[in-house]
Amino acid sequence: MSGRCLRAILSVGLCTVVLGAVARADTKEEIVDRMAKRLDTVKKYKAEGKIGETFDGLVAAVKEEYLGDKDLKKLVDDENADRKKFYELGAEKFKTTPEKFALSAGKRNFRDAKPEDWLKPKDAKWIQKKDLKD
Repeated sequence: MSGRCLRAILSVGLCTVVLGAVARADTKEEIVDRMAKRLDTVKKYKAEGKIGETFDGLVAAVKEEYLGDKDLKKLVDDENADRKKFYELGAEKFKTTPEKFALSAGKRNFRDAKPEDWLKPKDAKWIQKKDLKD
């Protein structure tokens, strides 16, 4: 076998492995495990008033300047990526859209928030739960 042919075969094989890894969907268990590993850090930033829950089931920095903290930004990005994947899986299971599933999660997160937690209702500014009017 010529060197050129061998390189072509190895290139195709490598592409197949890489594409297979990218195309593989995360399982619910993998997503939940990653979220569980981040939970203490999410709680820490919430307690510091740096991140809060949004109406659509995501987390966000309460002030734009907090995103200058690379660890906080990575946490928000990673958490939201996993939440979106989780909402897609939940939507499939319950025969709804990921958006509706996320809104339902957002309502639950608002309901379960602590009084000092920051929340961002739709079309509104950040507010602490204790100041939120029903």
